[in-house]
Amino acid sequence: MTQWLNNIMLVCLILLSTCLNAQTRAVSSSTAHAKIAIKPKETQYLKLSAKLGCNISVIYLARNIKDKNNEPGYCGGLTYEVNDFVRVSALYTRFQPINIKPTWLDVKANTLESNLEIIARFPNKKTLLYPFFGLSYNTYKGYFTGESDYLNLREYYQVNSIVKNQWLGFNIGTGMEHNFGVVGLFIDYRMRVGKQEKAFNIMDVCYTGGVRIRMPYGQKAKSFFRLNDRFSWF
Repeated sequence: MTQWLNNIMLVCLILLSTCLNAQTRAVSSSTAHAKIAIKPKETQYLKLSAKLGCNISVIYLARNIKDKNNEPGYCGGLTYEVNDFVRVSALYTRFQPINIKPTWLDVKANTLESNLEIIARFPNKKTLLYPFFGLSYNTYKGYFTGESDYLNLREYYQVNSIVKNQWLGFNIGTGMEHNFGVVGLFIDYRMRVGKQEKAFNIMDVCYTGGVRIRMPYGQKAKSFFRLNDRFSWF
């Protein structure tokens, strides 16, 4: 009888040990799957970012009759992301002084614009395509000599005088951007439509390229700046 009870106890212990081992493996397996399923959090950035870049533009299409009429400039601005599909941008552009001989000398031009951008994201979520449209305030100032005046501008402006034109324009264009984290590269193409003396026309065709700088926040911002480590002696 005692031997029989001992055998039963031994079988029970073996079964109990097998069950515990199986449960341990199941828990370990589920934990491993859970670890695999957990993905690292994506870096969060502020909705506001900065843009810096360069331009190539004809400045004033009807007046810039040079053979090589692409003029350089530089620009800076801000971008605000309303949501994942829409953002608003503001951009200031200043062009290098140019001469459009023999009619115009020492021409200075600048543009302040604001655009609404519609964002289409590529599958990698880092490359963006964004058609845009908006308004611009344009300034053109130069010395009008009156020579070779094929536009008959003598009717509007005094010969050998400084002429300053300002107009409100409509922008339309498209751009592409690729982000590498904090820094992204972009290139834009745009046309500006405005009133030219008496009629509305295409005033400018412009290419813009540069960088967009985004600022992280939260834990990623702390690791990015590491201010506590660098300035702990304050």
